[in-house]
Amino acid sequence: MKTRWPFGGFFLKILDEQNGTHEYEDYRRECEENPLTEEEQQEREENGRAAMAEMEQANAEDEQKQRFDYPDIFDGLESANKLIATEENATEDPPKIEVVPTEAIVPLRQEPPPADEERWIYASELIGDAFQHWENGRVILDMGTGCGKNEFIIKRLVKWIFDENFFETYGKRVLYLCPSNVLHTEMIRRRNEAEYAEADDEPSELLMRYDVVWADILEIQTYQHLETICRNNPAALGQYLKQFKYIAADECHCWSEFSSFNINTHYSLETLLQAEKDHTVIYMGATGCETWNLLEDKGGPTQPDHIYRLPQHYEYVKAAYFYARYNLVSILKSLPAGEKAVVFVELGDDLVEMEKIFGDTAAYYCSPYNENYKERFSDLSVCVKDDQLLKNILFATKALGVGIGVKDRTVKHIFIDQWNPLEIAQSLGRKRSLDANDTCTVYFRDYGLDWYWGTNSGLAKFRNMLLSKYQPAQAYMLGKEEFDKYLHSDAPEVIQKRIEKSKILEHNVVTGYHINPLGVRQVSHDLEVLYDIMDSKSYPESFMKYAMFNLHQPIKEYRFKDLEKWLYAHLDQPMNSDEMTEKIMRFGYIETYYDRTPGQTVLNRYLQGYGVKIKSDRNRKRGQNYQTIYWKLIEIKS
Repeated sequence: MKTRWPFGGFFLKILDEQNGTHEYEDYRRECEENPLTEEEQQEREENGRAAMAEMEQANAEDEQKQRFDYPDIFDGLESANKLIATEENATEDPPKIEVVPTEAIVPLRQEPPPADEERWIYASELIGDAFQHWENGRVILDMGTGCGKNEFIIKRLVKWIFDENFFETYGKRVLYLCPSNVLHTEMIRRRNEAEYAEADDEPSELLMRYDVVWADILEIQTYQHLETICRNNPAALGQYLKQFKYIAADECHCWSEFSSFNINTHYSLETLLQAEKDHTVIYMGATGCETWNLLEDKGGPTQPDHIYRLPQHYEYVKAAYFYARYNLVSILKSLPAGEKAVVFVELGDDLVEMEKIFGDTAAYYCSPYNENYKERFSDLSVCVKDDQLLKNILFATKALGVGIGVKDRTVKHIFIDQWNPLEIAQSLGRKRSLDANDTCTVYFRDYGLDWYWGTNSGLAKFRNMLLSKYQPAQAYMLGKEEFDKYLHSDAPEVIQKRIEKSKILEHNVVTGYHINPLGVRQVSHDLEVLYDIMDSKSYPESFMKYAMFNLHQPIKEYRFKDLEKWLYAHLDQPMNSDEMTEKIMRFGYIETYYDRTPGQTVLNRYLQGYGVKIKSDRNRKRGQNYQTIYWKLIEIKS
């Protein structure tokens, strides 16, 4: 078989420069004059896959060797990781919210670019070769989903380091940090695929001998891994980070979003702000508006020429609606055949409810840290494969919104049942449109259409859950005297349970109390936003006030065609109030509350989305029905 060197014979070019030879040119000429046959090409690919498997095994063995060579870094790491997982698993008593929390919200409006403005598509295009001149300090990639932030890290930065430092990578490596195990696994897969794609010739013994593979340049870890070192073995932190020149902090809104349930998030933020002195730290996010403010508050301003922005575009959203939660099942069952849907719910309990209705015809996914449902719903492989939905409907908590993309043309509907503006924006960005024809319809829950906001079906439960997190930490921050009062305000075991549930304040019998300032900031802001939303008379108005996106089209109320037809057929027709109520309710689209028949106010709140309302009047004609009260449907004039 003809000889084919890895990476296009790149090493020959280096040897030519060192020895004054011309082996690289001769090799490339030989490749052009004697191309591989189809049979040889197949054999080369099989050998390549075998070599990749060997390299992965070698990487695993190398990690074990590092554990042996640097025991101070890894000492106690496994037990500490179990501790972190335990801390992340805990949720409130029923109702229990999914353990992928929210971020402090700052409204972000995205205006469409002027018609004559050049529109960048991907991060690598925007950045160009500027990254080759980045010095120590901070770089921000404020870019929407699907803009190629991770592609830039893998295919531009890592490849450049490989090309420039084939024989020496120590101290010039990249540490990539992400907030979830799913994204961690995905990034390892993408790194390996990129490496194999770059090796246009078969991997050989030379590559193995020098042991320079992309895994040596790009180390992929979670933020929790770094936080574990910070908390349990801070003396080893400097030695660990010394291996790297670049640190890429992906999905960095997690410093706000995850801080309401992970007591340790402030460790990784403080570490990276400190690391800016002798590293290039690249912060990346699609919804990082508050994070960029946080970085400047804690670490000073960012150099303007080190900020790269690409807005999130939503051309793939062809229509957008508000819907009532009560109608979700009816809408899903009426979707056209062959069109798939992703439904983002708030709670693991919602998955159980939907499973009772849809059974095996749908898929269900929650965080692997959800202590109540992880055994039942945390296997993403039965939900999504090769970025394609395996069932017609996927019900998922906000855990799906952390770095996971869906590239499926048949996904034509996205339902977002969440209230938090950041979670909504993250969920909206999960569909990755493949081209201009790959569009979908988006549905946002209108919490104002809940029969009564104070019930568990409304926003009050989320307010109560946030308060249960905030109150112990608030008492602690008020000082020793106030905190002592709080500690004695109930039985010790009750107080301890409340502190354990707080997740932003913890108590250790040895080290005492530990508070996460990022968690306090997060929960406090969430409460402020939620109170403002609940005080609003119009949920759609408050929704748009805090929306972190602009669809450049109106979000209309969802209308069932049969009810709409009946309403407009009976405009301006006097009707007995009981009769009209019965006829409207017969369609089954308006929720009842404890079997109570809704009155005019509740009906009008719902019918407003249809552009009509009920008006009360009296029969003023003399006769049998004189002064009788009746209802009449009238059209709302805009």
